[in-house]
Amino acid sequence: MNKVNPDRVIISGIVAGLVWTLLSSLITAYLSREFVAAVPDHRLSAPPQQLVLFLLALNLVMGVWAMWLYAAIRPRYGPGAWTAARTGAAWWIITSLVDNTWGSFGFVQQHALLAPMIASFPALVLAAIAGAALYREPSASA
Repeated sequence: MNKVNPDRVIISGIVAGLVWTLLSSLITAYLSREFVAAVPDHRLSAPPQQLVLFLLALNLVMGVWAMWLYAAIRPRYGPGAWTAARTGAAWWIITSLVDNTWGSFGFVQQHALLAPMIASFPALVLAAIAGAALYREPSASA
């Protein structure tokens, strides 16, 4: 039975989270103007440092979760980019559900979420592939 390598999950998860942070920042800057403008009181136009740190921490936690998922499904689907892409797709589904709460509560209009949600799919897949490239299962002697 294959076991998950917790140290590698954390390391690869941090990498995946950092890649997602970089890509999501670019998505927000270039494709999310309507969403940023729709947020009440323009809170995302000049976010406070606490929000930036919170979002970074959240992205790192999500990256670790994604790499745990990759490690968990890797024995069934095999190592590599296709399994990492499946992980990224699962990450996108969870992220999109959370993002849709902005619209469901009426904070922003649903159409303002469309461009960032579409752009986040390949970004999350790339982040998962980047993290998965560093994952290794524990050695047989461990």
